[in-house]
Amino acid sequence: MDVFRSFGRRVRSADAFPKTLEDFRVKTASGGMVSVAALTVIAILVLSETASFLTPERTSTITIDEGRNETLQIFLSVDFPRLNCDVIGIDSLDESGNMQLEITNHVYKTRLDQQGHVIHGEKKRIERNPVRQAVPAHKPVELPPGYCGSCYGAAPDTTCCNKCDDVKQAYEKRGWLLTDLEGVEQCAREGVKSLPPEGDFDPTEGCNVHGYIEVLKLSGKFHLTPGHSINFHGHNLHDMSVFRNRQLDLSHHIRSLSFGASFPGQKNPLDGTVKSLPASQSMGQHEYFTKIVPTTYKKARGRSLKTNQYSVTEFFRPSDPNKDGQLLPGVFVFYELSPIRVEYEDKRGSFPHFIVQLSAIVGGVWALAGMVDSGIFHGARVLREKRGLGKHI
Repeated sequence: MDVFRSFGRRVRSADAFPKTLEDFRVKTASGGMVSVAALTVIAILVLSETASFLTPERTSTITIDEGRNETLQIFLSVDFPRLNCDVIGIDSLDESGNMQLEITNHVYKTRLDQQGHVIHGEKKRIERNPVRQAVPAHKPVELPPGYCGSCYGAAPDTTCCNKCDDVKQAYEKRGWLLTDLEGVEQCAREGVKSLPPEGDFDPTEGCNVHGYIEVLKLSGKFHLTPGHSINFHGHNLHDMSVFRNRQLDLSHHIRSLSFGASFPGQKNPLDGTVKSLPASQSMGQHEYFTKIVPTTYKKARGRSLKTNQYSVTEFFRPSDPNKDGQLLPGVFVFYELSPIRVEYEDKRGSFPHFIVQLSAIVGGVWALAGMVDSGIFHGARVLREKRGLGKHI
């Protein structure tokens, strides 16, 4: 027992927090107010420090982009309030010469009414713009003996295209578009005429184009234009018969446009862009020049995401094919890749550091409050003693 008593005395002698007897403690109103204020400050600081610990801190670094043989996904959603879905298409071209004409994979069109609402919830893939139908011949035509009609370059010279249907089939086999039937001798002789395009165009109906296109990770462009694109011996030709005798309104609303997946806090400059011009000025090239910065986003203790950010400048060049305009009207987005990659990483502080911060807050505020309370208490006592001796300050 003596051993235990001796050990207990040694333990008590090591107490760094000597206790004051309850009989010698003095509780004051000022001490109560200081205590309440101290507890309030501690609670506010603890909550603030906890919120700071739970909120990741984002750091950024800049490196050289070493990505090779990668592809770029371009996500878009664009409204054309006064342009039908049947006449709008999307093409892309990169600096290597790789062309994608009238892209249909992963791209959809939705018909819109005048208020921008979806018509009957319709959603369909973009399809090739329909070739204008032809009025059937009124009567058969007798051809002179030995007649061999021209195929207008769509077939070898030894091939004869004696009927309008022969010419159209030859063009289809070559992948060419035959738009001006009146200029074909066989069609003119048979009385085959093109239907006026105004018959299937409703200027009060709009279209939303949305989805994504996948391109090589090279500088290039893509455009949304009315009409029909064809590839002729490596050259991109555009059928502009849709503009014939028609004033198209290319006003548009870019709901969203991003190069790659989005990450928290990302801002895309073209999101929400609205271009609405008077009908007399709406025809032309709406050009957006974007500078893409490859970006890597790393979540706090999570996976990393490779995506892109971009800056943009814009320009509008009026051009009306009905008035000898040389430019193809539409929405053109040019993109150029930066060799610099930005890496963002969300980091959280360590839990031991968080505990140290909380301890410092509680101990520091409580110690400061103790000094304030002690100063108030002793100051008030000195004033009372001097007043008792008849001294005035």
